[in-house]
Amino acid sequence: MNPPMPTFAPAQTGEQVPSDPIATSQNAAPQVAQTRFGPLPVSGHQVWLSASPLPGFEGLQRYALIVVEKQQPFLWLQSLDDAAVSFLLAPAAHFGLRYARLDAASVPMVMVLLPGQPAQPLRAHGQAPLVFDAQAGQFEQHIVEADEVEGDGAFVPQAAAALPADLLQRLLVLTPVGA
Repeated sequence: MNPPMPTFAPAQTGEQVPSDPIATSQNAAPQVAQTRFGPLPVSGHQVWLSASPLPGFEGLQRYALIVVEKQQPFLWLQSLDDAAVSFLLAPAAHFGLRYARLDAASVPMVMVLLPGQPAQPLRAHGQAPLVFDAQAGQFEQHIVEADEVEGDGAFVPQAAAALPADLLQRLLVLTPVGA
């Protein structure tokens, strides 16, 4: 039997949240989204649009980047169009990955591949980083050739791999209840 899923609350609460569909307007009041963490309020500035659909998920366009306190550097890319779809991400630097053709100012995120066996390290899908544009509120997956990626993709936490302030402002931060 699986242990019960912990409950979460937004880090900043106190506002009444209507249950209308998620708005993408930057000035829209928070709306309730169904997520892997249960219903959560998502403000317009926390909605990310996929500039081009992720392969296999063409019908999903709206996402939220969720960080659970004390679980950094990992983030969840949660679909707002289908609560059953979410991806575990981390900045590529935490996997020792560097990309020759991506803008040096960008912070590429990679999808985390969970190990098949306990002794195996966490790895990342290094040839398909997601690049987030906080100004536009969009992200796009870039498919790169193996020779355009430096690093082996094994998890090695990097203290210096901080997220830029404009991206941090768009995160939905959760605190486990009772933490």
